[in-house]
Amino acid sequence: MRLLKTYAIPAGMYASQVLATPSLRQGKETDNPFQKWLVTVLKRILMVKDRTPSWCVMRECGLEPLQFKWFRAAVQLHNALTKSKSSTARKILQADMQLSPLCNDCWSPHILSAMNDLTQSYLSKERLLKCEPIDLGRFVVDLRERHFNYWTPYSDIHPRERNSKRSTYHQW
Repeated sequence: MRLLKTYAIPAGMYASQVLATPSLRQGKETDNPFQKWLVTVLKRILMVKDRTPSWCVMRECGLEPLQFKWFRAAVQLHNALTKSKSSTARKILQADMQLSPLCNDCWSPHILSAMNDLTQSYLSKERLLKCEPIDLGRFVVDLRERHFNYWTPYSDIHPRERNSKRSTYHQW
């Protein structure tokens, strides 16, 4: 498990600021091939069935979905580009922002659509569109809250009332 956390997860971060942006929307946490591979390896390490819910496996191993790290890295890239001393880097960011209404395959539309489910999405989107730095501390709290909200439907249900592996895991 330590080797996996030490080597595999940092390898999954390689170029994630750009390549993983289609996987940043809520509900797409386990759609990325690398995330699927990671969960499969974790299931093998824990020796649980393939039908075991991915969220339960990651939670048991003390991991958040890679989407969390990827999203944070994408916002860090945005902040670095806005503060860059290179005028070319800032112009590239501004050009991408201007292309966002016209092209859905750009970097910024992926980030903007992924921010829809965040509590403070309006503030983050506004700063992104104006090419201003986003408060990373506030953004991370907002993003972590979105990931915790996955378990909200399972909080008030007793495991015997509903036949759900996720509910049973969350309650017990």
